[in-house]
Amino acid sequence: MTSAALVLVLAATPGERMLADADGLAARARAAPEEKKEKLVEEALRAYAAVLEAYPKDRELVPRVRRRRAALLQHAGRLLDALGEHDAILAGRARRKDKARALFDGAVLLERGGDLHAAERRFLRAIEEFKDVDSVRGKAMLARAALLHKSGRTKAAVKAYRQVAHDCRHQEKLAIRAYDELALIAIGKGDRKGALRWLKACTSRYAERAARGDKFGDYLARLLGEMKAPALLGR
Repeated sequence: MTSAALVLVLAATPGERMLADADGLAARARAAPEEKKEKLVEEALRAYAAVLEAYPKDRELVPRVRRRRAALLQHAGRLLDALGEHDAILAGRARRKDKARALFDGAVLLERGGDLHAAERRFLRAIEEFKDVDSVRGKAMLARAALLHKSGRTKAAVKAYRQVAHDCRHQEKLAIRAYDELALIAIGKGDRKGALRWLKACTSRYAERAARGDKFGDYLARLLGEMKAPALLGR
């Protein structure tokens, strides 16, 4: 064990050490061959359950444990059980940011499972009920817009992306992605002028700051450089 790892172990609470042990079992389960995976998954799930039983009122630890259980269950293909872990966070005494994340993570699971209507409802709950949790609300807004577009509701998707670009303007990664998607939708409709308008709106908001050459400017420049629409327009 390295000295840094030893310091972490010594500084950890008993609950965190139990969680680390469960994480080790989960890592073994993920790496195991198929014939051994199910048994090891169950072993790791029992280890996580032991943490929950030992510290049922820990508002910081319990959501972390349930998220780890959900990730392992998802890896095992048990999406409904994974969703149940996120729902348990919502039903418990978790902090608002953890409940908002549980809504978002559950929505992502539902979307992957093909239940787009249920996924959208959860994204909307995250947006409307947790307006004070900016990090989750912004991601939920962007994910809902993408879901609307994927399901063929283009007009609603455009409206949702526009809201992301406006409301999340200080969450630059989300806003720039929204502008890019708006331009891509316009390109898909053959509306070159419309696409150019969205790109101009984006660059007028962020390009000057991106050109300053400091760390944040470089970050913005990278985000702008990752946009897909400009290349499709031949710019």
